[in-house]
Amino acid sequence: MEKNNPLVVVWCLTYNQKDYIRDALDGFVMQQTNFPFEVIVHDDASTDGTTAIVEDYAKRYPDIVKPMIETENQWKKGGLKRIINIMNEHHRTGKYIAFCEGDDYWTDKRKLQKQVDFLESHPDYSLCFHSAKKIYETDTTAWINCEDIEDRDYEPTDIFINWTIPTASAICCKKAMDFYSNLKGAERIQNYDIFVFLSCAMVGKMRGMHDQMSVYRIQGEGLTYNQQAMVKTRMNNPDHFICLKENFPIVDSKPIDETISKTYFERAEIQCAFLLKLRDFWMSFKYCPVCFMRMYSKMLVRLLLRKGNEHEKK
Repeated sequence: MEKNNPLVVVWCLTYNQKDYIRDALDGFVMQQTNFPFEVIVHDDASTDGTTAIVEDYAKRYPDIVKPMIETENQWKKGGLKRIINIMNEHHRTGKYIAFCEGDDYWTDKRKLQKQVDFLESHPDYSLCFHSAKKIYETDTTAWINCEDIEDRDYEPTDIFINWTIPTASAICCKKAMDFYSNLKGAERIQNYDIFVFLSCAMVGKMRGMHDQMSVYRIQGEGLTYNQQAMVKTRMNNPDHFICLKENFPIVDSKPIDETISKTYFERAEIQCAFLLKLRDFWMSFKYCPVCFMRMYSKMLVRLLLRKGNEHEKK
């Protein structure tokens, strides 16, 4: 690490989050550390006033907040993975990289210090994360179980199956992002977080902390829960998880195959062309016959119930 580089670089991704971004920025600037850190705020050409707030904080805290303001929306050019690639190419500079999207925020002023202290004293670890409080601002249900993370090591298969890690809690070592930058078939990635965490598992151990030091906000326009993107996500999910299977042999194959089977089945249900629908059903069966039969049975039950209701209305 060069002398001028901070020990920790925080990646904050935001787009049209004027009602939330101040909480994220306040969580950054309140951090009390005995090491230098900086926050790269990637504003993806916001149109709602988010940019002005980010620039105001950058003026008030020039040593901490470093704005990266896009003039064109990068999401439209390649989704979240394009933005992460931009960040990884230009801002993989610190010994450690922390994450916090613009609608989440940190609540403990010693969050970074606690995590860096652990990583510095345990060089065989590549990732440290912690519990986060969930706040709902939409009817969407968040499946992530992140409020009661244990003080222990976590295995890659456990991380994949339970999707435990809230992104705003994670801090990883640079070599994990070096690994991430060389993934095979990375153009198939949809959501970067699980790939980052498993990249960490490829180069070191992963540690959970029980302390609840951030908030995971679930709101309708968030990067994960944007309803407009859900159909596209469902169409791309099979390739996403096949890419995961190919790059991370440390994860047990059975749960990955079950997930791939499920995603093929879900895609088949929304395919318009009959041959494409048939192909996806076959791929679902190929990866996990048991999963396919279970989902097929549920689909038949739904169809029978629907026909029964239509018959009663007549």
